[in-house]
Amino acid sequence: MAPEIIDLVGLGFGPANIAISGAITEAWQNPDCPIKTTLFIEKHEIFRWHPGMLLPGAKMQISFMKDLATLRNPGSKYTFLSYLHDQGRLLSFINRGSTIPTRKEYSDYLAWAANKVQENGINVKYGHEIIDLEEGPDDTILVRYKSLRTGEETVVRARDLVISPGGLPKIPDVLTPFANHPRVRHSSAYATSIGATFESLAKLSRPLRVAVVGSGQSAAEVTMDLRNRLCAIPTSAGRHSVDMLIRKGSLKPSDDSPFANEIFDPAATDVCFSMPSKRFRDAVLDEYRATNYGVVNPITLEAMYEVIYDQRLNVSVSRRTEQPEPLDALINIKTYTGIDGIQLTEDNASSPPGDLLLAPSSSPSEGEVFRLTLRNLVTGTTTEETYDAVIYATGYQRQAWVNLLKHTGIGKHFGLSPATHKVNLRPTTDLTSNDSGYSSPSSPIESVTPSMSSTNTSPPTSPEASMFSAAQLAAELNTDLYLTRQYRLLPKSASIPGAKALVPRIYLQGVEEATHGLSDTLLSVLGIRAGEVVADLSNRPLAA
Repeated sequence: MAPEIIDLVGLGFGPANIAISGAITEAWQNPDCPIKTTLFIEKHEIFRWHPGMLLPGAKMQISFMKDLATLRNPGSKYTFLSYLHDQGRLLSFINRGSTIPTRKEYSDYLAWAANKVQENGINVKYGHEIIDLEEGPDDTILVRYKSLRTGEETVVRARDLVISPGGLPKIPDVLTPFANHPRVRHSSAYATSIGATFESLAKLSRPLRVAVVGSGQSAAEVTMDLRNRLCAIPTSAGRHSVDMLIRKGSLKPSDDSPFANEIFDPAATDVCFSMPSKRFRDAVLDEYRATNYGVVNPITLEAMYEVIYDQRLNVSVSRRTEQPEPLDALINIKTYTGIDGIQLTEDNASSPPGDLLLAPSSSPSEGEVFRLTLRNLVTGTTTEETYDAVIYATGYQRQAWVNLLKHTGIGKHFGLSPATHKVNLRPTTDLTSNDSGYSSPSSPIESVTPSMSSTNTSPPTSPEASMFSAAQLAAELNTDLYLTRQYRLLPKSASIPGAKALVPRIYLQGVEEATHGLSDTLLSVLGIRAGEVVADLSNRPLAA
């Protein structure tokens, strides 16, 4: 029996694909909508949204109106207000006098919406992952996925594909050898792992020290939570402490002023996409980095400064009264600090630390500590500090979609191979006659149609072998790919001599900051973006 044909298969079922699912169910009100069947494949067993950062009292950084649907359709049944009304908390939310929900409530809203789209006909396979993509018959993509619980594999044929991979932790090179150590964690796994970490550390009789690497919102929230947890662990031999290791001279506030926030408006996506060159786009991204990267919400900054100020006050009072200071855990911010090395050793070991390349034990001994070599980025001086745990809040990398496509049969249509190291995404407005292998986007609703030449630049007929090898190697390691305004990834139709052009369309979500602007990896334009993607998907004749 031939595999089932599905109009749209989605990889991942996070906020981006939930928003698209909601827009699809609303598009079904039109009987001519060609998207009749859907399948979203999600590796987690249940819906999860940043569970590692669901810290007590943590709030969102955006208004509830920037939800999955409001900016696209305020009357949608998938809005945050619809969720509040359904849960009987609408008046209570109004009475709290803020448009900013807690992270816990927003996570529950997303889980509610995930259930609701399934109730309205969207098919989701939890606990499954994609293992292969190949060209299929009848202008389809063969999607092979398997159950993570049983290993059972299934194959379906997709007319179109939407890839929403989310972000994976960005691991600093110096921490890579210890990435799997139970006391070294990325902030994305903090809340789900710190309890077990402290359960083992609490058995120690000495003061505990934890390092937090990073200077952004997640780093600040983790630092404050760590202090609160350490304050609850009794100690008589000294004081627990948390050291923030930051490369800057101070923590910086995020710019959430009204004019700066317009960089996240849907109109800003059009502006970014239509800029005349990558240089201009990069300059705008750099100009507005302070709205999102390596910065801390002013409210969080004030709360942290109050703690540090109280520490200084306690020192002064103790000196004046000659009374001991309280034993509350300390927060220390080590500015202009880089990490040159890390080694694992026993706290009481007299011998030199072991080789850092040795795989750390999955069951560390209670006395195990990390010895960090810290360098002052201004003076160049180095010091060594020991820590019981290291939390790194160093952001996310968004190349998972590349790693997927380059190992599949359809990767060749995009010039990808297993050797591909990096993909540079560019908007179709950058397309020129020198971009060999590309043809103009065919969608009539494409907002920007690049001018194309009927001739392509061809290589010399007899290139020197060394030149050919160098050019081939560069192309294999790094490649430029183009996205339409509607987030569709353009195949290189002329890149495979004699091969049939790839008809199924592939859309990317949440990885296009370089082409669509700062809002792309965030929640701000989810509703609008979902509507744009579904409109482009719908621009296909009904299947026979």
